[in-house]
Amino acid sequence: MEDLITILVLVVIGGFIGGLTNSIAIKMLFRPYEAKYIGKWKVPFTPGVIPKRRDQLAKQLGQLVVNHLVTVESIQLKLQDHGLKQQVQKKFNKEWEHFLAQSITISQLSEKFQLDLNPDQVKRMIADKVMEQIRNFLQKSKQKPLQHWLGQTVTETDLEKASKILQDKGIDLLNNEETRHKIEVVIKHYAESKGFLGNMVLSMFSSEELALKVRQLVIDYLRSEDGYRWIQKAVKKEWTNLLQQEVQIIEPLFEKEETQQLLHTMINDNIPVEEWLEKPIQEMVSPFSEQIKEKVLPLLVNQLFAKLLDSVPSMLQQLEVEKMVEEQVASFPTSRIEQIILSISRKEFKLITYLGALLGGFIGLFQAILFIVV
Repeated sequence: MEDLITILVLVVIGGFIGGLTNSIAIKMLFRPYEAKYIGKWKVPFTPGVIPKRRDQLAKQLGQLVVNHLVTVESIQLKLQDHGLKQQVQKKFNKEWEHFLAQSITISQLSEKFQLDLNPDQVKRMIADKVMEQIRNFLQKSKQKPLQHWLGQTVTETDLEKASKILQDKGIDLLNNEETRHKIEVVIKHYAESKGFLGNMVLSMFSSEELALKVRQLVIDYLRSEDGYRWIQKAVKKEWTNLLQQEVQIIEPLFEKEETQQLLHTMINDNIPVEEWLEKPIQEMVSPFSEQIKEKVLPLLVNQLFAKLLDSVPSMLQQLEVEKMVEEQVASFPTSRIEQIILSISRKEFKLITYLGALLGGFIGLFQAILFIVV
């Protein structure tokens, strides 16, 4: 009976010591949070292991995150995931539909983003940009012939129409009373300059009669088939000669201050900026909404992901994830670190304590047996 009591006492004592030892060891992982002193003498094993090595822990966690968790390869692999791209595409489409359901003018949008869109200023900017583009075009293309741009724009039919217009305008001009008077004056001066012969002609025909006959002859010729062909041939010849000219022939005209001022004023006066600014953006883009949804938005998503893929290394480098994790962990209160670890491993720590008690009990049993035998 005494031997049984000895065994039980030693087993209980061994188990208690084993469990208590492991429990204290687990506590000493976190506590005390700070070093303890008796006078100038530092108490051994203070602070706890984790508070003492918190800086090293922070550094190791930072390296762990960068080298094994948030790596360039893992992020790039995630960005290449088709499911993620589809989710982003759906989000873009949803936002686009939401945008189309609204009615927002450019003026309202500018106010929302605190942009000053003055109509007169916008007109000047557009006019300046157009003038700049014209100037750049003339500078770059000055050695090229006009045929490079105008050769295909004017057809044979257009030239025939131009010939017909010139024929009609010429006849109208000759039928004008002022033209008749001018012809009469020219004939009179010409006849008088020829002396006796000229005066003899004027004695037989008045300058007015001669002017009427000359004018009628010219009109009849212009109305004839031969006259029309002559006009048409002249128009084609002049048009061909113009096409052979280089663009630089326009440059002196464009460089005149009056020309630039005229063009600038025309552009400025004919741009309905006020109407544009008060027109809903949705109304402007609605004719192209399906094309934007089916082509533009997917293209934007693809370009976004492609840009992100290329930018991942530089982004991670600029973010300094390792340093960020290290600073965050280093700034954690030790009590918070203890709560995190215990919330994850509380059950395991209890099992370690029980295991210590079990091992202590076996050691107590072994000691009791030795004590009884010896």
